[in-house]
Amino acid sequence: MDAASTLPGASPTLPMQFGVSLDEPWSFMLFIASLTAAIGLVYLFCQKKFEERSSTGSDDYATQLMPRQLATREEYAKGFLVYFGTMAATVLLLSLIGPKNIEALGVALPKDLSYSGVPIAVALVLVGLMPTVPVLLEVEKWLRRFAHDRAYIPAAARATAQRLAAADFDFAAYSCDVLDQPEMRGVEAADFTRPRRSLEHDWARLSCLVYEQKYRRMAGLMEWLDADLLRDYAKDLDSIEHSKTLMEADVAAYRRKKVKDPTYRNEALSRSIRDNLYKLYILLGCAVRLKKQPHGDIDLALGQFGFRLSHTESPPGNNDLKLVGLSIAAVSVLSIGLAATALGFFGLWVPSPVFPQKFYQPFIDTASTLIPHCVAIMVADLVRRHAINRGAWFRAMHQNRRAMTATYIRVALLCGLAGYVGLILWGVAFQSLTGPGLLIDAPNALLAMATGGFYVYHLDNVELRTRPSRPSEVAWQAVVTGVCGLIAAAESFELILGAASMAIDRIILTALISTTVGLVLAWYIPEAAAARVDPLAEAKEERVRMLEAKALSKFGNPVAATEWLARPNALLGNKSPSAAAADIDGYEHALSLLQHPRVLAA
Repeated sequence: MDAASTLPGASPTLPMQFGVSLDEPWSFMLFIASLTAAIGLVYLFCQKKFEERSSTGSDDYATQLMPRQLATREEYAKGFLVYFGTMAATVLLLSLIGPKNIEALGVALPKDLSYSGVPIAVALVLVGLMPTVPVLLEVEKWLRRFAHDRAYIPAAARATAQRLAAADFDFAAYSCDVLDQPEMRGVEAADFTRPRRSLEHDWARLSCLVYEQKYRRMAGLMEWLDADLLRDYAKDLDSIEHSKTLMEADVAAYRRKKVKDPTYRNEALSRSIRDNLYKLYILLGCAVRLKKQPHGDIDLALGQFGFRLSHTESPPGNNDLKLVGLSIAAVSVLSIGLAATALGFFGLWVPSPVFPQKFYQPFIDTASTLIPHCVAIMVADLVRRHAINRGAWFRAMHQNRRAMTATYIRVALLCGLAGYVGLILWGVAFQSLTGPGLLIDAPNALLAMATGGFYVYHLDNVELRTRPSRPSEVAWQAVVTGVCGLIAAAESFELILGAASMAIDRIILTALISTTVGLVLAWYIPEAAAARVDPLAEAKEERVRMLEAKALSKFGNPVAATEWLARPNALLGNKSPSAAAADIDGYEHALSLLQHPRVLAA
């Protein structure tokens, strides 16, 4: 493979093997029509497939709901765009590399298939084989799960459930005559004043919610709720009510034993009550979120049930870091390529053979330029999220998290390798693999290394609140990426032409393009990451703020409250109360400590 064809911004020196002839207008138009039909077919497939659950066999009740019911319309559309866009891009790429190269990848196509029929054949392969071929099935599941994660499915539903579990509850909304209702059997008025984390408090909350949601369903008071969702899960709601009825005898027995032994606890009963509460939180939260208008406030709706939520939920960010950032970079690179091609016609200098001169060259150059950056960002994001989920990304120091430079180096090296492989695969669209071509492409791994390393660096700075000044943040990546592009282009053309000076205009253009990509990504990604809302992280921060407010109210002294929040506590597994608030159980336990002065004194 001649790397001049795949070098970001370079012109191919050998006849291209695209899946369509760019010099035959009618063939090209037929190819575009076939590609449009193929993408339409894939759209129909994706539309049906995206509605399926990506997680199965999980005990989490949230994963039992359908994706469309776990996300708002805006979130669902965003996730679907990622899913469908990736599938459509796969069809486009396979169509471009031509039938011969597709067969080399191990995909069997009909004999004597014309270039114009390749898109339809590729679409039929993807749509027809994915449900039956194990490898393709796993790839599709991974992609669907990734797209669901981008739409916070089911993260947003879990976050709402966590907010409801952490919120205080206004039992005053349930008047005394409500205690006479069948759904409130087993509840005593004194339960409304019991401390958080007590079985009596949870039992009263469960009973009130069972009563309220059933009353609203029966009365048709669905102004704040999505009626279709509650209708679809009516059996689940009835099951929760039935479980509550079965627990009434256990609660009565618990009360009798509690009178004889004030220290008596029934963990199994308490856990059963909490499990049913969680299911209600998920269903009510999803029903309210689906009914919410684009700029509505779900806290007002949930307040109708008695929840005292501490703040208005922030609207989810409407920008996807990778998709939007790379799209802006693509437009910028294409604009520079078109301008350079036009400039070559003015005759201000004699363009080198590898300088873009054909009308279609800027479009090819844009794809070649973005591939290492796109692959690097995808790999860096996956590595970072996987390491964070394992708790191995940040280094803990004195109750604080710190980034690790060695991690950035490892990510950069991995991204460089992945970007290099991606560039090689893209080169198959032009010509066959050769040893010299593989060697010539190698310097371009520097671009992927720079982009992947800076990507995780920006995300860490946003999360740890350690962002540098804006000019420094943008300039460093722009300069480093530009230098990497300059080095890669000079080294590659030195190997291709024997002397880099023979392609000096192409090398300068490549450096300019690389600098532009670095500048665009550095300008967009940190700002978008800072504006992006992670619902689970937001729910955690809200719990910490609530705990801080309650600690300040309890101690009446900011210094004492701060000291207690930061001091490790043996009753919290040697975690500080602020750290324990990372999960609901820890938050509830920390609240219970605030309610016991003797424990605080200890």
